[in-house]
Amino acid sequence: MPLRYAVETCPNSPTVLHMKLNEAADNGGRVLNVIWQPEHDVFDYQADYDPRMRVEAGYIIIMEYFEEDPVNER
Repeated sequence: MPLRYAVETCPNSPTVLHMKLNEAADNGGRVLNVIWQPEHDVFDYQADYDPRMRVEAGYIIIMEYFEEDPVNER
């Protein structure tokens, strides 16, 4: 069975993170990694306005799913 990977973002809320992890498990997914990203500034030096943009804190979830191949199923 081939594998499929997915990346999802989640706001900085443990409740929402818990719901997304449960949803992945319910859909047959396996969580490979959860990364927490703190709030930080990102700079765009090519912008004509204030180059600073604020990125909110949150989680990045990396998941793996088994893809069913109906052609090879018996």
